[in-house]
Amino acid sequence: MKRTFKVMVIILVLSSFTCLLLGSSQNLTAEGKRNLRSAKMHLSGQRYEKALPLFEAVLDENPHHIEALESVAGIYYDVKKDYNNAQKYYTKTIEEINSIFAEYEDLKKTDEKAAGKFYKKNIKKEKLEDKLDQVTKLNSSCWTKMFLFAQELFDNEEIDKAIIQFEALYEIAPDSSKTLKMLAYAYNKKEDNEKSLEYMIRAAELDINDDIARTQIANTLYEKGEYEKSIEWYKKAAEINSQNIDNHFNMALAYSKLKNNEGAYEAFKKVVEINPDNLDAILNISNYAAKTGNIDESINYLKKAVEIDPENTDIISFLSYKLAQEKKYEELLKYAEIWHKLDPTSTEAQQLINLAKQKK
Repeated sequence: MKRTFKVMVIILVLSSFTCLLLGSSQNLTAEGKRNLRSAKMHLSGQRYEKALPLFEAVLDENPHHIEALESVAGIYYDVKKDYNNAQKYYTKTIEEINSIFAEYEDLKKTDEKAAGKFYKKNIKKEKLEDKLDQVTKLNSSCWTKMFLFAQELFDNEEIDKAIIQFEALYEIAPDSSKTLKMLAYAYNKKEDNEKSLEYMIRAAELDINDDIARTQIANTLYEKGEYEKSIEWYKKAAEINSQNIDNHFNMALAYSKLKNNEGAYEAFKKVVEINPDNLDAILNISNYAAKTGNIDESINYLKKAVEIDPENTDIISFLSYKLAQEKKYEELLKYAEIWHKLDPTSTEAQQLINLAKQKK
């Protein structure tokens, strides 16, 4: 019986000791309490330059003190407009508040009664739930204000300063594709294509639905002459947004740089499928249809080009010579006469008319 009583006493002592430990993170010495009172007095009197060092002295003694952390963050936010430092202190405040909640959850697992007392004293009394919500919003606001400041530097062509700010933002929120894109644009302004490409790729990897980032990566690779890689990224962009003509058109140009006639033909064909009246694509697909042995298809695309631009003698003349080459004399007569009507002085048009009439 005595042993049982002794064990119970030990358990109670341990429980009290645990509760004491859990509540100790906000403790201050007598000097720390004096500093805190003086800091709060100066803060209420708007004597911020006197309040700040006193709050910092409290934090030197106890870096976990939530009220001091929040107050320092507020001075940096509201008075100094130093959102970088404000964000650091708000982040630390959030960490400390969450640690109190974590302590409470841990205590609940072993001692419900002690947890209840802990909650009343350290959470409810201090209104930590409301405080966490408020501080979290302010922390987010810091990031937004820092971003707007960095954006302003970028717009004013202060690129090096903008990069410093955007890199600080990236450290705070490495999952922000918005920041990564701005870093890419900033390094592009500095003509540092490697850095620009690096950040844009990171942005694309973060957002699987961002076709614009993928298009920009492809464009950069194309400009660098890395045509195969650019095609890979144009395809990735097209998988997300298949109706963006630029992706298919530029992909076709990349294929043409690689002397891949079949690839260029298929890419230009996709452009025409999306926009049947795209004259540049129609003329290009006619060319690549011929290169891949699809002569009749090449001629049909040229006819389509004439329908779109019926007074373009360059297209009509090219079609006429193509028809002559393929010995399609009836059609040759038709288009050569259209050519001659548009340009009565053209001896070439008259010669092709004569040829067509002889061969019919």
